Amino acid sequence: MQASDLLDFGLTKDEACVYLALLELGGSYVSAIAKKSGIHRVVCYKILDDLVGKGLVSSFLKNKVKHFAVESPQILVRRQQEKLDKAKKILPELLSITNALAYKPKIQYYEGLEGMKNIFEETLTAQSELLGYTNLEDIPKVIPEEFLRDYAKRKIAKGLKTRMLSPHTPRALKYLEKYYPRGFDPNLVEILFVNPREFHFEYEITIYGEKVAILSLNSEERMGLIIESPIYARTQRAVFQLAWLGATSFVAK
Repeated sequence: MQASDLLDFGLTKDEACVYLALLELGGSYVSAIAKKSGIHRVVCYKILDDLVGKGLVSSFLKNKVKHFAVESPQILVRRQQEKLDKAKKILPELLSITNALAYKPKIQYYEGLEGMKNIFEETLTAQSELLGYTNLEDIPKVIPEEFLRDYAKRKIAKGLKTRMLSPHTPRALKYLEKYYPRGFDPNLVEILFVNPREFHFEYEITIYGEKVAILSLNSEERMGLIIESPIYARTQRAVFQLAWLGATSFVAK
């Protein structure tokens, strides 16, 4: 057996060396144990006292000289078993905490122009289509045009489809022409325009994967957040699909 075999039992390397030396000697005094273990006598004495404190070694006087002996090695095994039993006992509680956290939404808050840009960047990590509400006339008021063009270019390059609802205005109608790359696949973008008097969106809300990005389109706020929650995302996606069907029906009339 090597000293390293005992490290998993909570012993340091030096403690393991002393323990094995004492086990092989069957009990002895400090000098003999130190020589057998290869550890300096002063250090060996301190280690033996520590092992006594751990209940793994006992001490006694023999011819007025302090001797040490190893207690039954079964103690090491029993203590490991006790740790295992304790771990099994608290496992259900740990799992309940983990399960509770799994349903706890993660919310990231962003401020300022750079923070708002970060929200746009994060939506490019989507693995499926982007859904949501926006105001195509107001976006350039809070986000630089150059960034919007670059964002649209990269989104198209990734093949990410977008379906959005936006208030109907002359500038909004020209948004794709102004910010999207020439010759882009029109199947990647669907926009339904709604009555701006009834549906004047002041926030952009984008639903993707298990996340919902919310971005203020008011230049006085310049803030936004991303909520990561499968339950919330599913709910928002269902609400969007309902709104999309309603808007489609309205346009079809």
